[in-house]
Amino acid sequence: GCAALSPLATKPETIEERVISYMQAQVDGKWDQAYSFFNTSAREQVTKESYVSQTRKLAYKGFTIEEITMLPSESGDQATVKVRIDIAFMGYVFPRAPQTQNWTKEKGERFIKWSAKTTSLPPK
Repeated sequence: GCAALSPLATKPETIEERVISYMQAQVDGKWDQAYSFFNTSAREQVTKESYVSQTRKLAYKGFTIEEITMLPSESGDQATVKVRIDIAFMGYVFPRAPQTQNWTKEKGERFIKWSAKTTSLPPK
C-alpha cells in the first residue's frame, strides 16, 4: 500500500510495528527500506549504497517475532527482539533460524543497532 509512504506519521510506531516493517523490507528485498531502520552508529559503519549493493547469498522468506524485551535503562530506550527467520540458502530453506536484534530509541523513533558483525549474511 501507499499509506506507508507518507512522511507525516500521526504517532510513533510501536517497537513491534518497527520490527515488522524492518523484517518485511528484508523479505521483500527492499534493502534501501531496511537501511532506513539502522541507528546512527550503524549508518556510520556502512553507507546506504554499500549496504543496498551487497551480494546476498541468503533470501529471507518469512519471519516470526518470538519475544520483545524492553531493557531497563535510564531512558527506557533499549529493547531486545528475538525473531525466527525462514531463510533460503543455495536452494535449501532453513525455517525458523533464530536472530536476536537490539533496538534503541533515537529522536523518539526506534532503530536497530545493526553492525557488520551481527548481520545474518554468511561470510564470503
